Amino acid sequence: MNQPIHYYRFIALPQEIKKANNIRSKMRLDCIQYAGEYSGLSPLVNHKKQMFVYKTPARDFVSADSKRIAEWSLTKSSLNVTSLYNEDLDYPELFYGYPNSRRKLNDGSENPFYPFRNDAYLFLSDKDLDDIEMLILPEQRNIISSWYQMLIDGELDEQIKQLRADAKPFYQYGYSKL
Repeated sequence: MNQPIHYYRFIALPQEIKKANNIRSKMRLDCIQYAGEYSGLSPLVNHKKQMFVYKTPARDFVSADSKRIAEWSLTKSSLNVTSLYNEDLDYPELFYGYPNSRRKLNDGSENPFYPFRNDAYLFLSDKDLDDIEMLILPEQRNIISSWYQMLIDGELDEQIKQLRADAKPFYQYGYSKL
């Protein structure tokens, strides 16, 4: 498929880097690399130009169809960025998700992810969700199941390899060994 894919890598920073950057949260995942230009994650960037999310147990706030179970979500402040869905337990490190499609948030404010509601996300992670690679597929929400199966079947391996090779640092934390 000739679909543009955007790439973002979020990790739990090493303690030394967290301390140097005054980061205290144990659940925070910082974006260290990206490939492609995608404005749909701009609400995640803070005043220092760092992009980060928190891995949050989904059962704390997500209510979804009983067929779709998410153990984890990626959040920022009061925003649920996406839930991480896994429908194939043989591949516990692969997930899919998508932005919140409601126009308004629960507090009545505008949802900053609403303009990107038709986009789809695929995730590759380590077992502890301390290293998450996010693949963004614009306008592919309606066929995310197909993309998820392609990810499982290895059909995206070459594209992922190229995205990793093309990835640039997102933010310089002052250390080169990330």
